[in-house]
Parts: sequence; structure tokens; C-alpha cells
Amino acid sequence: MLGFRSLLGLLIIVLLAACQPLPQPFQPADKDRAANPLLDLPGGEGVMVLPVTGTAPEAGQEAAIALARAIAKALNDQGLPASTTGNAASLILRGEAELQERTDSRDRVRVGWTLFDAAGREIQRHESLWWVNRPHWERGTQETLAGMAAEAAPALARAIQGEPIRQVPVVDGLYIWSVDGAPGDGNVALKRMVEASLKERGLRIAEAMDEDALVLLGSVAIDPVPNRKQDKVTVRWSVIRLDGREIGTVEQSNPVPAGALNGAWGQVAFLVAEAAADGIVQLVQEAGRR
Repeated sequence: MLGFRSLLGLLIIVLLAACQPLPQPFQPADKDRAANPLLDLPGGEGVMVLPVTGTAPEAGQEAAIALARAIAKALNDQGLPASTTGNAASLILRGEAELQERTDSRDRVRVGWTLFDAAGREIQRHESLWWVNRPHWERGTQETLAGMAAEAAPALARAIQGEPIRQVPVVDGLYIWSVDGAPGDGNVALKRMVEASLKERGLRIAEAMDEDALVLLGSVAIDPVPNRKQDKVTVRWSVIRLDGREIGTVEQSNPVPAGALNGAWGQVAFLVAEAAADGIVQLVQEAGRR
């Protein structure tokens, strides 16, 4: 044997992409609270919702107004006074919509919300994301706009009132996209073995890249070690969201005899997968807490 069991001693590095303090949309600093007491009141003087720009190109301004009205109604349903007219003391909520194309049957719409005080000074920003049927979005159908408003309103209402909100997609499983860069049968073997190892740990493996699943990407780099007849093998696992945002990585590195992995990986793939699985599960769990 070539001592592959030494791979159990792989250096495992789990890097969380969110080690930085998480942003809290619409969460004002203390000085902002003093300057804007409305943020501390349940609704204050209310919110005027402006027509949402970038909405439903086929429907034009009618859809922009319709979405604003739907948002105002949904905010009222949450106990926050809101309308599309407002008064001199109202906060002002402006939304800018952007259709982000995808290759499957649905597309994602992002709306960036900006909250202003009655004098027009920007207070904070917030973001809402929806998966939509593109033809329905472009026509601005009432059902689509009402559904979007109802989904966004709870987070918007709490955020406007100053409660910290983290609006994130629900995590429901992990889709294993691919492994690349490995010699021999490593790409196939590693994918198969990491799937088995993750299933053993109770992680749901998604059959397709659906909206609620995270994606696992694997890559392998083989670098010859000068004058030692060895190769340095580095395996990197990245957990990402569908929009490309990285949750974090698990990186493994170990020397092996030169050329030892040019054929069948066999037990090596199993050992690599087992060594990485706990770190990958940790990243998926971390994503669900953000």
C-alpha cells in the first residue's frame, strides 16, 4: 500500500465567508434613532410607498403603481400604516426592481428598498428577493405582484420599525454540482463518495438546483513537490448559494507519491470525502442561521 491512510491526517481548514459581522438591514445606529424617533414607534406617522421602478416592462407605470399599492396593503396587514399618498410627516419607501435572468424555468427579481425621512434624507436600505414566473412578471399580473408584496411585507414592516431583519433564503438540502481538476477517475469518485458521506450524516442531497438548495463545488489541484518524488494534493470544497455568494470552504491538503492518483482513486476518495464531510455539514448549517 502507498500509505493512503495518512490522508486521514489531512489538514482541514473550514473558512466561513461570514466571519465578518452580519449587516442588519434598516437597523439604525443609536444616533439615527435619536434623530428619527419614528423608527422607535410602531409605525410612527406611517410610510408612503412610491411606484416601484423597473417593474413589469410590458405593463409599464401601471405595474409600478400596482406593486406599490400591493406593498402598502401588505404593510397595513402587518400593522404598519402605509399608503401610496402619505402626508407631510410620512417616511418614504422607494423600490427599484431588477430582473436577474436564469437559465431554468424561473427567474429571480431583486428589489432594493431605500427608506427616507420626511425631509428626503436617506435612512437605511433593505433588499427583497423573489423567484418569479418571468412572463407573469413582465406582464405585471395581479397575482404575481400581490404574492410578492405579501412575502416581502413582514420583513419590511419589522425593518422599518427598527427590528433587525435578516431576510435569507430557506436552506433545504445541498446540490452536488461537480468536482474538477482531479487526475484518473478522481472527479467521479470524489463526487460519489462525498455524496455518500454527507447522506450518512443526515444531510439532504438535492436532485436538482432548486431555489432552496445550496450548491457544493469541488476542485482538485496536483502540484509536484520538487526533488521529493511526491505530489501535493489540494482538495477544495465550496458551498455557495444559487446567486454565486459563497458560504465558505473546506480545504484539504496532503502529499502522496508522485503519480499515485493518475488511475483509480479507490479508498483515497472515501478517505478524502470522510475527512471533509463534517466541515461541509457545518457550512450548510451556518447558511441556515444567516
